[in-house]
Amino acid sequence: MIVHSLSEDRPASPSVTETIVDAVSEAEDCDPLTLPPLWDVIDPEALDDLFAPTRGGHPRAGRATFVYAGYKVTVEVSTEATVAVSLETAEKTSEF
Repeated sequence: MIVHSLSEDRPASPSVTETIVDAVSEAEDCDPLTLPPLWDVIDPEALDDLFAPTRGGHPRAGRATFVYAGYKVTVEVSTEATVAVSLETAEKTSEF
C-alpha cells in the first residue's frame, strides 16, 4: 500500500485530485501526463468540492474509494484538514 498525505500546514497544497494523480504516477514511475484522464472514472471537480472546506472555513471529513489506472484509490480526509491517498493494486474482479 502506498500512502500520500498533505495538510494545510504545507504551502500551496495541491488539490485532492492532483494528489491522487501524483501518487499514481509515483507508484507507476511515470509522468502524470501519461496516465489516463482521471475524469474517465470520477468527476475531479466534484471530488475536490466534496473535500473542500465548508463555507465557514471548517474542514470536512470523509472517505471516497474508486479504481483508477489499475489501483484501488482511497481518499480519506480528517477534520484536522489532512488528506491521505492510499493505493492498492486493484483486483481485476473487484466490484466498485
